[in-house]
Amino acid sequence: MVADPGSAANARELREIFEQLGATYIKLGQFIASAPGIFPDAYVTEMQALLDRTTPVDFADLEKTLKTELGDDYRKHFRSIEELPLASASIAQVHAAVLKDGQSVVLKIQRPNIEAKMDADLGLMSFAAKLLEILLPDTKRAGVTDVIHELGKSMADETDFIQEAKNIQEFEQFLINSDETDVVVPQVVKRLSTKRVLTMSRLYGSPLTDLNVVRKYTKNPQAVLEKALATWFQSLATAGFFHADVHAGNLMILEDGRIGFLDFGIVGRFSPKVFESLWLLIQGVSEKNYRLIAKSLIGLDATGGGGEKVEEDKFANELKAVFDKVNSFGKTVEKAVARGDEINIDAADLNSMVLQIVSVARNNGLKIPREFALLIKQFLYFDRYAQILAPGMSVYQPKFLPQAKT
Repeated sequence: MVADPGSAANARELREIFEQLGATYIKLGQFIASAPGIFPDAYVTEMQALLDRTTPVDFADLEKTLKTELGDDYRKHFRSIEELPLASASIAQVHAAVLKDGQSVVLKIQRPNIEAKMDADLGLMSFAAKLLEILLPDTKRAGVTDVIHELGKSMADETDFIQEAKNIQEFEQFLINSDETDVVVPQVVKRLSTKRVLTMSRLYGSPLTDLNVVRKYTKNPQAVLEKALATWFQSLATAGFFHADVHAGNLMILEDGRIGFLDFGIVGRFSPKVFESLWLLIQGVSEKNYRLIAKSLIGLDATGGGGEKVEEDKFANELKAVFDKVNSFGKTVEKAVARGDEINIDAADLNSMVLQIVSVARNNGLKIPREFALLIKQFLYFDRYAQILAPGMSVYQPKFLPQAKT
């Protein structure tokens, strides 16, 4: 569908306003970019720019956070701090640094006053969404209020670096308990970490999407992917939680051939009672059994109705239509790999697929927990990694899958 010029102009103006208003609105724009079918095409297209571009904050502004969190004399802990960021996002920036003892670290520093700004913005958005649903009842089907609620939960997770540090250490303990030495996470420097500053050891390597660089560090890219998959699935099965943002920047092959999981700002957790439905979903995706996928999602219904009014056959057919698009997209990636083209895993495409699955569930009277949407998204990420590193390999082989809890 081609957007008319007026819509395109309006979308561009809204995107520019979002950029000026800051982090919360940038996050909202990123959601719009990932939600075709909910928002007009022109807006979805224009908001793509917010997925990859966040203007860095001057280091002088970030120093306010460092001084508040680590003290006015924070520099006494460091030999050096790079003022140009390694990465910049809507909530925080990452800067390379060297401690006094010579250890290379990264500093993840929140933007000034970001939490207060987000709280105020989310309150206004929530009020506006509820008012819109009262004035225009048909908009309630789009679930805008739910979108704002989930956005708030996600951003609350991402602004609590104490919790993120705990997530890293929990995953690290899981690796220790599993006697796993080929997979690592950054070491948290506790004495220099607070709610708004996170100091971690620096890992050197390459994203798994860069096949040429991956081949410099290993002779067997498929084995690397298999190890990452098995570890991720095992954390889900044995520890009840999973890394919920394994995009290209957060899953690396290190220079010594080990695998590094980065950025634990978002993790998913499942209670034992939902694990059976989770297991059915994994089996269903593995076997392309859409009735089983439908049954698993019905079992996860968060409305309390138990999916009693859902027509399972109709639901399964609608899910099949979405997964057919996923499979078609996968074949496109495989062809690009075969040609030797540069591959980028498009977060917008993956988000779109997840939202389509959630939308199908909603249209059938179900409410899918946030953790399940996060889980599906990670499945899609790993599927894309497989198409790049090991075309033809299924990420749902029995050797990767967790065993159902009893």
